Amino acid sequence: MEFPAFTSYKTEDGFTCIEQQGVRSFLFEGADRALLVDCCFGGDLKSYCETLTDKPIQVVITHADGDHTGGAKGFDRLWMHPAEFARYYEKNNVLAVAEPLWENTVIDLGSWCFEVVLIPGHTPGGIALLEREKRFLIGGDTLQSGGIFMFGDGRNMPAFLASMKKLQTLRGAFDRIYASHNNLIEKPEIIDSLEDFAGDVLAGNLPEPEAAEGGFLPPNVKIYSKGDAHFLLGEH
Repeated sequence: MEFPAFTSYKTEDGFTCIEQQGVRSFLFEGADRALLVDCCFGGDLKSYCETLTDKPIQVVITHADGDHTGGAKGFDRLWMHPAEFARYYEKNNVLAVAEPLWENTVIDLGSWCFEVVLIPGHTPGGIALLEREKRFLIGGDTLQSGGIFMFGDGRNMPAFLASMKKLQTLRGAFDRIYASHNNLIEKPEIIDSLEDFAGDVLAGNLPEPEAAEGGFLPPNVKIYSKGDAHFLLGEH
């Protein structure tokens, strides 16, 4: 099967965004090793990354949906929260062994240092990566202005709301969020919008839905929007 080509661009020295048909991975290069966050849809991302860095690459997965693990061809191991193991092994073409990555683990590359923050809701073991010194957060699919999938196995709105409240306690540690879809950079205020709307959803205060476009979505799934927050939900 042929996959769309990878493209890339540097956001700053040692930090490269890799894109593949609407999904992003992030490559950070340290003195002795590199960190790849997520693996896009499919294809040989390892070989592509080796054109960008000559350092050994550790792979961290924010969550185990297929558009974040599919390009792992050639990697021996991936690190993710163990709550994602079932999703990874059951729903994806397994290409690498899943290793546990626990909350509060620190991934120190020297020039980059990331703290693992557990943010369940979109998936049970979704994580964010916090870079305190450079004041940014990588949020996977949980923090974005595009549609967030909240239908199907493992999605949980009460957990999502709890994660937004948790991230509010870290607001002083970052100025920007790097998102996996849609806008590359989101402001921290997106957390306010998502928390507010998740509370509305749980209270049953839903706006009029929009039909979700794309044949890959179940027919009962609709888009619900409030300001910058957008959830894809099964019809209530």
